[in-house]
Amino acid sequence: LILYLLQDKFIFYPTKLVQDYTFDEFPTAEELFFEPEPGIKINALHFKVDAPKGTIYYLHGNARGLDSWGIEADNLTKMDYNVLMMDYRGYGKSSGRATELNMHSDSLFIYNHLKTEVPESNIIIYGRSLGSGVATCLATKVNPAYLILETPFMSITSLAQKSIKIYPAFLLLKTQFRNDKNIVNINCPVHIFHGTDDELIPYVHAVELAKLAPGKDNFTTIPGATHNNLPLHDLFNEQLKSILLQLPAAIK
Repeated sequence: LILYLLQDKFIFYPTKLVQDYTFDEFPTAEELFFEPEPGIKINALHFKVDAPKGTIYYLHGNARGLDSWGIEADNLTKMDYNVLMMDYRGYGKSSGRATELNMHSDSLFIYNHLKTEVPESNIIIYGRSLGSGVATCLATKVNPAYLILETPFMSITSLAQKSIKIYPAFLLLKTQFRNDKNIVNINCPVHIFHGTDDELIPYVHAVELAKLAPGKDNFTTIPGATHNNLPLHDLFNEQLKSILLQLPAAIK
């Protein structure tokens, strides 16, 4: 009963920021607020470059807020892409409470705003860890140029079952993020990155997810990489750069 009633506290680890917090660590980023419904404000950062090749809609992982996750935009802007990154409800300066349902609805709301400024053919959805669950579901509803998943899982249910072996996770969990079901309904190209030594999301999750993803050559294994250090590995950076640099030609 405790697991069922308090499951959001076991799944989501938001870090709050005071409303007058200024993102001085990202001086080139534009701070935005979106209002998907009355009384709810979603905080976001928009990192812009001159003559962008496209926009990466980055859906970050669990724990922490934009003050920490914003640094992930640095590598992507160096490849001449704008980056739009939001904090989920309850994270950072965003109001409300994080749930799977509102993560999906908010990500779609902001994507629909983004596509009024950028053609969908120039939008890449990028999901990191928990954000892979948001990104994969979003990609079933829209038509981006590409979906990139970093350290994804098959589903929260299968991930949780490893931790609560004596309880039936599929009956207890309201939050499921079924990447395994959603990825088969995606029409755009997909690429998955995962480290063999990931201590939070087992490598096998990405292996099985890649088998379900559309197309071939959609998976890069990073030998020895853990959950949070893929950008420290040359193979990750080289493959990511290859995808992003070749994509505009493919879009056109």
